[in-house]
Amino acid sequence: MNILDEDISVPECEQLRVRKIHFRQIGVEIGRSGMKDREEILPLLHRLKRPTFFTLDHGFYHSALRH
Repeated sequence: MNILDEDISVPECEQLRVRKIHFRQIGVEIGRSGMKDREEILPLLHRLKRPTFFTLDHGFYHSALRH
């Protein structure tokens, strides 16, 4: 399941839809807008089955968060 952070723009989401790439976006289809990264988004991702998270947030680029 592809999960997009809320900072991914509408035009980028539309490009994915045109290419028939299925995703859910935080604050739109899943979770809520303004969720805190480590305190709320990470536990949400851990509850999902095989999520792949896409974000522009530099805080998620730490190697300790990748698994």
